[in-house]
Amino acid sequence: MKKGKKNRLDEMQEQKMLRIEHNCCWLAFFGLFAVILVQLLYYGMEEAERFAGEWIVFMCMAVYIVAACIKNGIWDRRLRPSFQTNLYASAAGGLAGGFIRFLATYRECGDLWTALRIGGIVFLCILVVCTAVMSLGVFLYRKRVERLDAEAEMESGDEEGEETGGNGK
Repeated sequence: MKKGKKNRLDEMQEQKMLRIEHNCCWLAFFGLFAVILVQLLYYGMEEAERFAGEWIVFMCMAVYIVAACIKNGIWDRRLRPSFQTNLYASAAGGLAGGFIRFLATYRECGDLWTALRIGGIVFLCILVVCTAVMSLGVFLYRKRVERLDAEAEMESGDEEGEETGGNGK
């Protein structure tokens, strides 16, 4: 055993540490998102390279969270994996993205109608793309849950066979 690698926390402290790390992860995730939005509104799309680093870290975190959740058969604590949920979440993201693009366009050109049209187009694009991507995520999640359930049934069947002697007699 390596010295210094032993977990010195009891179960209660371990749970508190996991909660702290959980909160820190989401603080970093949404903090990066806020920083990207502020820089986008301040600098505009012409100088997107200024916040490319934040964007890369943000996207790495997002992809990791989604992939790890699907791999472990987890969707969400509160939301159901359904088309309606996907549509509502996509609409919320579309509204946010459309509004941000509206502000950025209005800042750049000063024309309200142009900004509204571009914001509307961005809203629709985000709505469609996010709904499609989230529906794919639901499909992958359901496939993974089926596989995990099948593996659990096989393991429980193996344990029953071992209890009866393993030879079926």
